[in-house]
Amino acid sequence: MASSTPSLYQALSEILGIPVGHARNLVEKRRVFRPMKYRDITYLVVRRETMGLREGTSILVRNGEYKIVPGYPSIRRILLLDVAVPRHFPGRVVVEEKMDGYNVRVVEAWGEIYAVTRGGYICPYTTARIRRMYGEKLLPLLEQEVIVAGEVVGLENPYTRYRYPEAPLFDYFIFDIMKGNDAMPPLKARSLAEEHGLRYVPLLGVIESSDTRAIRRMLSRLERKGREGIVLKDMDARVPPLKYTTSYINKSDLELGMKFMFEEGRSFLFSRILRQIFKAYEEDWRGERLTAEECALGRVILEPAVEAVRRVEESLGLYEEYSLRFASRREMEEYEEYMQQLGVEVMRLSAVEAEECIVATYRKLKNTAVEIMRILETGLSPID
Repeated sequence: MASSTPSLYQALSEILGIPVGHARNLVEKRRVFRPMKYRDITYLVVRRETMGLREGTSILVRNGEYKIVPGYPSIRRILLLDVAVPRHFPGRVVVEEKMDGYNVRVVEAWGEIYAVTRGGYICPYTTARIRRMYGEKLLPLLEQEVIVAGEVVGLENPYTRYRYPEAPLFDYFIFDIMKGNDAMPPLKARSLAEEHGLRYVPLLGVIESSDTRAIRRMLSRLERKGREGIVLKDMDARVPPLKYTTSYINKSDLELGMKFMFEEGRSFLFSRILRQIFKAYEEDWRGERLTAEECALGRVILEPAVEAVRRVEESLGLYEEYSLRFASRREMEEYEEYMQQLGVEVMRLSAVEAEECIVATYRKLKNTAVEIMRILETGLSPID
């Protein structure tokens, strides 16, 4: 990366309007701007909001030119539907399904498509899969100087594990089309994507903001199917969207997070319990219903965590396994180099050549095992 680093400094200097030396200091400290590389592109990841740049913004640099990929804005979460929805939205609301995967912005730069994660990183694996699946359809859309934001779902990815019947392995569902920092009105974006033969997240309905009963009916159907939740958007994109998740996914997240309690557990725990508290209040859970939910919540917190302790005690280890599909060994090695750049420890268990592809299985090691072992050895808590 050293030979390309000066152009990173120059790009940042021009974007922020600061001297090149100041830009160099900011990059070298790596606290806010993290330099990365993918093939012939070097880029800066904005790790937290600063100087007008959103967290997750990427600054792509190639041959002295640069392109800014704005970070995707955070969507506020609803705790009380009857209070938040009528107060926030001035009129009709578009209700879309919130899918359980990982957020990816797809951009065009120098004639190629790149897939940028929520954190601002170009994921080589996601980039390669989306190029093969939708490259010819996406390019004409992206050439209109837009950024496409969507959800990658399916089991064949490095980040999330949820199987959709309509997308069991790997697929990409658009949920926004951005012009700069701003999202298009939702129905316009949906129409534009569909004109280009691209998949969009399911549309559940268009309702008046006062009709929270209709929202509850939608959520009940999603709950029964074990789906994640909804995103509500103003018809004309006058106010930011809001999101709401089902009890099913709140508990499912807790169950997964507490399995790896020292990595995900603490960040997962309070936010999901808070959602359940206000759902119980708003829906007036009492008696047997409340008791059943209390038992279910306790189970998803305690059961996976206790099982994790037992696995460590029995030297079985704690890890996550997943399989990825590559078109070539070069793609596979690029993914592995990317994970090394991120400092994520993954172990390739196998690589089997299938029909025109390589299916590789990986094991992602978890630091929770180290913490649990320390507790088992000392009997002392690592946190107060």
